[in-house]
Amino acid sequence: MATKVGLWVLGLALLGGCLAPPSQSQRVTDSARELNLATRFGRMDVALGHAAKGAQQSFLERRTEWGKNIRIVDIELAGLAMKDEMNATIQVDVAWVRVNDDTLRTTRLAQLWRDDGGWHLVRETRAAGDLGLFGEPVPPQVIDDTPRDVQFATKVIR
Repeated sequence: MATKVGLWVLGLALLGGCLAPPSQSQRVTDSARELNLATRFGRMDVALGHAAKGAQQSFLERRTEWGKNIRIVDIELAGLAMKDEMNATIQVDVAWVRVNDDTLRTTRLAQLWRDDGGWHLVRETRAAGDLGLFGEPVPPQVIDDTPRDVQFATKVIR
């Protein structure tokens, strides 16, 4: 009987070691993944739950063209920098296309997150890449319509 009790106590001790709470970096990564995947698939109700109250309106305004004139192809978390235990910056790569253009574009976002009883997106900016993801004005594309000679140069050998 003592052996069975000893094994039971050992099993509980080992199980307790496996149930350690997630770290702050794991919690912010999970929140960022949920927010960004929800926006990719148009679930703004889910995404807004991860945005801070003061950032929700601008969050929605920046994404008004998503699903209409802009199609999100892929979203990938590219990096995490913990400033301290309560603040983090997440780098997000967004691959996207305009519905009237088949050029794949990529934009890197820098998202600032804060833990205020749960991780929430406070602010985001375009860190690099193509303009237009958040409705920024894009300079018109210059198309060169001059005909080109597409043949090889002719050489006559005599």
